[in-house]
Amino acid sequence: MKNDWDFSEELEDRRTHLVTVGHDSYCLQTLGGREVELARELNILYKDKDALALPFLRITHKSVNGKKSTYQKVMLPGYVFLFLPTGTEPSEIRRGGVSFHFVRNIEENDYVLHGNDKKYAQWVFNNGGIIGMSKAIRVNGRVRVISGPLFNMVGNIKEYSKKNRNCRIEVTLFNRLISMWLPFQWVEEVPEENKAQEESKEK
Repeated sequence: MKNDWDFSEELEDRRTHLVTVGHDSYCLQTLGGREVELARELNILYKDKDALALPFLRITHKSVNGKKSTYQKVMLPGYVFLFLPTGTEPSEIRRGGVSFHFVRNIEENDYVLHGNDKKYAQWVFNNGGIIGMSKAIRVNGRVRVISGPLFNMVGNIKEYSKKNRNCRIEVTLFNRLISMWLPFQWVEEVPEENKAQEESKEK
């Protein structure tokens, strides 16, 4: 589809170069629904530069009239990640047709991502902007991702869909609650006594 994200060989070359020279991660905010468009636009504007812009998508599935299919869904509406060689001033990035602004890091008083935010951005970077559904285990209503790019994220199970055989969980990302669906076959029960251990890890 036209709006689907494609991590091309050209973008892979940029990512490989950024791994070699080192990079800083940034977060851009734009209008919801313009994430893929903004990422494509920035990558075209900076085709001859080292910048790499990526949306934050995940592959999910749906069932229509008993027929299952997969599609891409924006995981963090209104946001795009930008990766620049270490030390590059973000002010050097000019605007195109899609409006956006850099998200400021209040604690560090700059625009570079730090801590967990930087780790999330790195997952997106490592996966080319599109993340498959990850396996998880259930801990008395809570889930912890045990493999895949969202490894060790913890959230709460909010609802089930028997028809699609999956469950919706909520996790915290950039101080916002983000929902994602996991198939039943990727959710396993764990003993009651493990709950205290999981809760202590979060403190």
